[in-house]
Amino acid sequence: MKNIDIIGLGEIVVDWVATIPHFPRPDEKIDAISENYFPGGVTANYLVAVARLGVSCGFIGAVGDDTYGNFLIEDLIEERVDTTFTLKKKDMITPINFIFISNGEKTIIQSPHMQRTKLDITDLEESYIAEKNVLHTTLIHPELSRKAIEIAKEYNINVSIDLEPQIAQRGWKELKSILLKTDILIPNKEGAKLITKSETAEEAAKDLIKKGIPIVIITLGHKGALVTTEDSQKLIPTYKINKVIDTTGAGDTFNGAFTVAYWIKRWELEDSIKFANAAAALKIQKLGARTGMPFEDELKQFLKRYE
Repeated sequence: MKNIDIIGLGEIVVDWVATIPHFPRPDEKIDAISENYFPGGVTANYLVAVARLGVSCGFIGAVGDDTYGNFLIEDLIEERVDTTFTLKKKDMITPINFIFISNGEKTIIQSPHMQRTKLDITDLEESYIAEKNVLHTTLIHPELSRKAIEIAKEYNINVSIDLEPQIAQRGWKELKSILLKTDILIPNKEGAKLITKSETAEEAAKDLIKKGIPIVIITLGHKGALVTTEDSQKLIPTYKINKVIDTTGAGDTFNGAFTVAYWIKRWELEDSIKFANAAAALKIQKLGARTGMPFEDELKQFLKRYE
């Protein structure tokens, strides 16, 4: 088995991206400014961010046995993400998400095939999960995630979970047994508020800590990231960017860079978040979820300007 530090279990999709002058009203027809398609998917994006920072990683997930599936696997290979357990599933369809960008902000319509095109639990290989540093997942396929996390915990592997609103809406009761096994929870603001039924990110983070999650990092877009532990809560501001082109993949970039800094480089928590904020700041300056994800040299040069 290849020497791999980080594995991700979750989504891989094709992103059809249209830049538009404004978000249309009901029954309004508008002309797109541009149209492109990119490889995407929250977990796959995360791993590309990791790989570009020079850390070995692998993706556990499924695509359809079709042209788009081939495209996505070939792109991961080009990005040096291991695809041993990125499986083509016969009679399944590779998901395509539709993303609309206006003035740097995004709206995403997710494919129903994100739920349908997935691995079977029997596809999970214990030896592939064992002896890694980190397992990262989004819980999009809860039973797969549950099994993978159980294996990870058996081998004392660090677990991080990215919790987005469409998963958080399942509720604390349904997700509790999985979430309490994570070492770090990284929800966005709406996901954190939804799972805790809180009014603010600050309240949500404190509630999640009380429930038993050791570290909660809530991403807050242009404001930065709110890190909460049992002892403290602090907002780590992001870096100011002159022009935001596309925020798609910013959270995935943040998560990947944070994982590298915190669990591979073994930096302090706050320094790791600053590193992740810088990576996300570079990403949002280019169109496409992965296009602007920095390589290590780019990130070092960016950080030098702020020393």
